[in-house]
Amino acid sequence: MTLKKSLMVGAAGAALFAFAAPVATTAEAGSIKNRSNDLTVYGQVNRNMMFYNDGEESGYRHQDGDNGSTRFGFKFSGKVNEAVSMGGTFEVELQSNNPNAISQSTEADSAGFSNRKSEIYVSHKQFGKLVMGQSSTISDGMSDGLDLGYSAGAFAGMDTSLLVAGMLFRNDNTAAALSSTSVRDVFQSMDRGREDLVRYETPKINGFVGEAGLYDSGEWGIGAKYDNKFGGVQVRVRAFYENLSGSGTNGDRWQLGASVKHDSGVSLTGLYGKSDPDSGNDHTTYGATVGYTANMNSLGATGVGVHFEGTQDIAGDGIDGQAFGVGFNQQIKSAGANIYGNVMWWDVDVPSTSTQLDSLVTFMVGGQVKF
Repeated sequence: MTLKKSLMVGAAGAALFAFAAPVATTAEAGSIKNRSNDLTVYGQVNRNMMFYNDGEESGYRHQDGDNGSTRFGFKFSGKVNEAVSMGGTFEVELQSNNPNAISQSTEADSAGFSNRKSEIYVSHKQFGKLVMGQSSTISDGMSDGLDLGYSAGAFAGMDTSLLVAGMLFRNDNTAAALSSTSVRDVFQSMDRGREDLVRYETPKINGFVGEAGLYDSGEWGIGAKYDNKFGGVQVRVRAFYENLSGSGTNGDRWQLGASVKHDSGVSLTGLYGKSDPDSGNDHTTYGATVGYTANMNSLGATGVGVHFEGTQDIAGDGIDGQAFGVGFNQQIKSAGANIYGNVMWWDVDVPSTSTQLDSLVTFMVGGQVKF
């Protein structure tokens, strides 16, 4: 074949591919349309650098996110008819240095793929949505998705320990050795993650959505979400109850949270929850955030906030925790990104008969890019 003919064949093939291949416009970036359904590819990369002082030594660690972990996924949906649609989600995460595994004694954690979601659903405009597969429990996201202020990105919503989960408290004695008690042992909300389940969601009625789910091992949960706006005030409420006695190691748990945000940018968020384990005292968690959101520069929204959270008996009877911090979150709208940072003081009270623990201070700066 001559060079001229080769060029002609190549040009014809390129033209044919251009007409045949799906094209994503600016408004449909990441979406692909075929004959039967829509497919959306999405994901994010989240990295931060965390500095610490545990009363004895200072250092730093490189980390991935946790509630905002590095991940990618595929969402697909299609219409059965005008009232009914079907679809699903497949989502995996790839974390290098998961905060749950990083501490003063562990600098690195190998990355590996893990399944976050593999679910299918059937949705009816009047009767609601039925989800089946590896999916969010009723409580998943009830804390980190509560705060309406933009500063929520600096604190992992209302569950800030997710960002420094594996960091250890140091014994407050002459030896000053690291204890076995981590931040996540003491500080937790009542949220859980994802598991195999069947979940039903009602249609949204006047801002209200109800949920019910049946999990593995006979566990189950019910929840409610409410989002509305009254004049210049935006309101969000999240509540759930889960019965986990089917697992043989846990009782029931519940949590109530609310967030309000005024058009001036001022927001207030509060959370309170309890769980009843099979043995020992009830576990209690509570927290509050005061935030301010405004367009302070040309990049996008800026959120600043002050956060407090506390727990009782979660790490063991008589062990209480208090944490306080300040943070910021800056949107970079044109890049689909944000940069964030916080400084947090973590303190634990243990029974007088136990070795006391030093306070821990953490400071982090990071960035998140979504696609």
